[in-house]
Amino acid sequence: MPRTKVPHIFITLAARSLPAMEAQAAQYAGSPAGMELRLDHLKETLNFEDELRQMLARLHFPVSIATCRRVEAGGLFEGSIEEQKEILKAAVQAGCQWVDLERESLKQGGKALLGEFQSARLIVSCHDYRKMPEIGKTYQRMSRLPVQIIKIAGHARQLRDNIPVFQALKKHKHRNPKLVAMAMGACGVPARLLALRYGSRFTYAAPNHHQAAAPGQLAFEVMKSIYRVERLDLHTQLYGVVGSRASVSLSPAMHNAAFQAKRENAIYLPCETDRLSDFLGFARQLDFQGFSVTMPFKQGIIRHLDWLDPLAAKIGACNTVSVRRGQWMGWNTDAAAVIEVLTKRLRLPGSRILVLGAGGAGRAAAYALRAEGAEVILSARRETAARRLARATSAATVPWNSSEGLDVDAVVNATPVGMAPYADSLPVDLSRLRVRVVFDMVYYPMETRLLADARGRGLTTISGLEMLVAQGARQFEIWTGETAPRALMEQAVRQALGD
Repeated sequence: MPRTKVPHIFITLAARSLPAMEAQAAQYAGSPAGMELRLDHLKETLNFEDELRQMLARLHFPVSIATCRRVEAGGLFEGSIEEQKEILKAAVQAGCQWVDLERESLKQGGKALLGEFQSARLIVSCHDYRKMPEIGKTYQRMSRLPVQIIKIAGHARQLRDNIPVFQALKKHKHRNPKLVAMAMGACGVPARLLALRYGSRFTYAAPNHHQAAAPGQLAFEVMKSIYRVERLDLHTQLYGVVGSRASVSLSPAMHNAAFQAKRENAIYLPCETDRLSDFLGFARQLDFQGFSVTMPFKQGIIRHLDWLDPLAAKIGACNTVSVRRGQWMGWNTDAAAVIEVLTKRLRLPGSRILVLGAGGAGRAAAYALRAEGAEVILSARRETAARRLARATSAATVPWNSSEGLDVDAVVNATPVGMAPYADSLPVDLSRLRVRVVFDMVYYPMETRLLADARGRGLTTISGLEMLVAQGARQFEIWTGETAPRALMEQAVRQALGD
């Protein structure tokens, strides 16, 4: 069989019919990507071989993997080993160059099962959907099999579960380079993105954002264009965002676009975890050069820093860390961004500004605005927090939902009210206020109900997207010392929101 160069990324197609799979792959036809066909998802296999042959001919992918994962191995195929074998053999006859057999099928069917696919190249795979297996020991046992690839995937329950993946890949990169390893789940996204960097023969992607076949699987265009996984090497500097919902953050799209524009050999990773200590060990072991901090760690990160900017210390929250000569140094770029976007619309000294919320974003706004000489009025659902912040900043307070009749120059929404999936909610009734400028820190959706209401009343509006880019640009400049490509960063965020 002729040997075709193995692609770096295989797009996993998982649908109920071959036409549906073809629709998933159509936009990538003729690209250098590979294609994995999850045949266990098919509901009908009548005339399967002929239909698959025609589909492969139309798509022109260089390499195709036939996978028919049985229920025992985490797939959907409920048939016998014999039935699984016949489907995979038909796929090879139709033109698939590779076959993926699960370790469970091999144990049940015996090594003789491998001899049934002599005209194909073979992958033997091991999946653990509950935890991360001992990759080194598992690979050592499986590597004796007469196959071209050993694939090991486990579920990452914490960021540190990615480390064994990297260690195993580095160890076998030159000695016996037939290992493909990855971590599944939101915590395992870094392993998917860095697998090629550490020596995995290839990795897997979804055809788009909505059709992932495995937990944590990213869209092909995201891996290729936003993260540029094929260009990463061991000299690539690592940055990221840590938070309990980091996997859905827009910051990776924004910062990776900036790194690419400035020709920086760097990648910005989503690092999702519920425990800050998990991230700290992960970041130190991988030698991160900087990172963003989001909910719920903006306050907790402070005690782990070697130096903290005085304004961030007053606010009591840090959203930006840069590592310089081994020292972890922290800033709060939210505060500077609030001043930047508001200064474009009004003169801050002497202005009366209503700030909604007393959490991290509200604290940053209150401290920054008071430092500029603005008069701040605070309103929050947690009245105790609002009063505490008011005392610290010499601000006034009004009870939540009791701001009617106020005459202010601007209102700042520093709460999640109005954020999807609660996009119909309003943090304040503008009909009961006299106000000129409305600033909503929520950026998803881009046009919140609050902003739409303000615009309908002829008021000046500031979107959360502008705030996001402003604080992100300052982060980029802290990390690199270069001027941030703001227009490009905004374009990247808009594209990510559209996707």
